[in-house]
Amino acid sequence: MLIIQTADGPLMGSTIDGVTVFRGVPYAAAPIGDLRFKAPRPVVPWTDIRNAKAASPASLQTNRNNLQRVQEHIAQMDPGVTGLMAWPPYVGATYEQPLASEDCLYLDIWVPEKRPEAGSPVYVYYHGGANVVSSGSFVLERGENLARETGMIVVRPNNRLGALGWVHFGLLDDRFNEAINLGVQDQLAALRWVHHNIQAFGGDADNITIGGESAGATAVSHLLCMSESAGLYRRAILQSLTPFNPWCTQQLPDAKWVAQKYIELLGLTDIGELAHIDPERLLAVQNIMGRYFAADMAIAWRPLGAVAGGPLVEVTPAIRLSTEVLSAPPAEVMIGFAKDEWQFFRGHSKTVREGSREDVLTVLEQIFADKAGEVLECYERLHPGHPEGHCLSDIMSFVYFKYPSLAIADNLSKQGVRTYVYQFSFDLPGVDGELRAVHTGNIPFLFRNMTALDLACFPSFEGIDRDAMEQSSAHMGRHYSSFIASGAAEGDWREYQAEAPDILWFGEDVRTVSHLLSGEKLAVEQGGVSGVLALERLLVANLRQSRQTER
Repeated sequence: MLIIQTADGPLMGSTIDGVTVFRGVPYAAAPIGDLRFKAPRPVVPWTDIRNAKAASPASLQTNRNNLQRVQEHIAQMDPGVTGLMAWPPYVGATYEQPLASEDCLYLDIWVPEKRPEAGSPVYVYYHGGANVVSSGSFVLERGENLARETGMIVVRPNNRLGALGWVHFGLLDDRFNEAINLGVQDQLAALRWVHHNIQAFGGDADNITIGGESAGATAVSHLLCMSESAGLYRRAILQSLTPFNPWCTQQLPDAKWVAQKYIELLGLTDIGELAHIDPERLLAVQNIMGRYFAADMAIAWRPLGAVAGGPLVEVTPAIRLSTEVLSAPPAEVMIGFAKDEWQFFRGHSKTVREGSREDVLTVLEQIFADKAGEVLECYERLHPGHPEGHCLSDIMSFVYFKYPSLAIADNLSKQGVRTYVYQFSFDLPGVDGELRAVHTGNIPFLFRNMTALDLACFPSFEGIDRDAMEQSSAHMGRHYSSFIASGAAEGDWREYQAEAPDILWFGEDVRTVSHLLSGEKLAVEQGGVSGVLALERLLVANLRQSRQTER
């Protein structure tokens, strides 16, 4: 099965140990030239066999090839910015994509040789990376091991990143009226392509699961909320979702402010110049924009997300998924989060790393006002021995990730959606054990990519017990395989119900725990948070109040 005939033309793949992989498969026309800042267009069909053996470019992003030029642009635009708004040092070059381009609308497909005659279940997985970095070819998320061991077809799409996909210049000028929610439009176009073509690869178009981690989970949340995706998938997996404005989705005034700041920092007198501007200057502005947000504020620090009220996105997922009745809900949903999500961001937060009690309370007051002290004391009782900074991380992990995830689980389960919730709880030993069960830490467990070279990408895995990791990863693989194939959980993983909130603990041991997070939920709500909508309104108000117009 090395040659496949798609609706667009024939593809030639390559075989890797029982899995045929097709790389660099175009799902939309290249968004370059006249198509920059345009909605995705259909692929131009081809007749000759297309070589699908090599990786395609990631979306344009800062990497070793353009780093010096981007830094030079930063210095010219804003001498006060000393360098790149980099990932924390413990992430290193994990997400770097040396091959990156505006020509990026491709996907990779892994097809197992052993698959059912009726068609394999299909997992379309959207990558994370804050809508700024990574790709569908990210090495730790390659799909051959998952496909081989589970029999599912794994599909990994790219979409436009950074300003090319997530700054909404159409809010400023009708000449760019298509440049609103381009990243979301790409993600929908990829899913449509898969649904239309996957049968040619031996997949079951009626058994597609959409999933993703972090920014990839926001992609899934948007697809769940829109009518345009109805019928293109059956079930969904949300890993480490934070559905709030502006991490996931901005309000129109904030998105317009961001777009205007880009124009100002680029020094453009005519917005029409965007059509031809050096894209590396856009990368420079992405880094400069960080100065408009306080370093330790309880809010997003990269204003790159969809905009509510634009194409495909009516309201934020926080609103729709946690409070509304969906017109076309998934048959089943799996929701996961990491025990220590916020520790991933400790590199950006001096308060988490070494803050005093006063520093911690200053951050918490942004959310809990005069009840910040009560919330902190409650968490100190729930987690005895955690220093103040660690407690801040515990609280932020719950507020941003777990609280909205549980609200979504409550709402969907009440609508008859079979719902399963898990917490990734495997503490990672690297970086002096400071990261623990951190945001992104479950990726190698899911994709079964655990060679020494793989794990070297994440310093947090240094010194890990490989046998324990293998055992936990095997458990995760079985649960995901069962869910993606049939929507049913494997083993004793019980469905989540609002009145019986059972959560699967995914650590060195795997078990279902009832009311795992009830204490945290009570602490946050007693601290004045009266639901996801109130929390989102508060975070938006903080964003606007804390936005800095001067260094």
